[in-house]
Amino acid sequence: MSVTPSAACGSALVLTSPTIRTITSLQTELAERLDESGTVQIDGTSVDRVDTAGLQLLAAFVRDLRAEMRGVEWVGCSDALKKAAQALGLGAALGLGNDKN
Repeated sequence: MSVTPSAACGSALVLTSPTIRTITSLQTELAERLDESGTVQIDGTSVDRVDTAGLQLLAAFVRDLRAEMRGVEWVGCSDALKKAAQALGLGAALGLGNDKN
């Protein structure tokens, strides 16, 4: 697994740069998390760059977790991640709060 998009930190998935450049390895790691049970913890405090592709992949991941009656717990979220999610109307879908400013 590439350290650029994410790295394991205990049981939390640590995001660093969910962008189109890192989408393949992030998708692989998220797919592995879908095979596990229970709530998935995501640490987004280190996210300094994010793009639409990364946010769409994360939104699809959260949607799939919810479809399996599982949850996602954000153990941290950078301003860059939260602002980008809200700008694209994905804040609520990701569980990062209201999309209204």
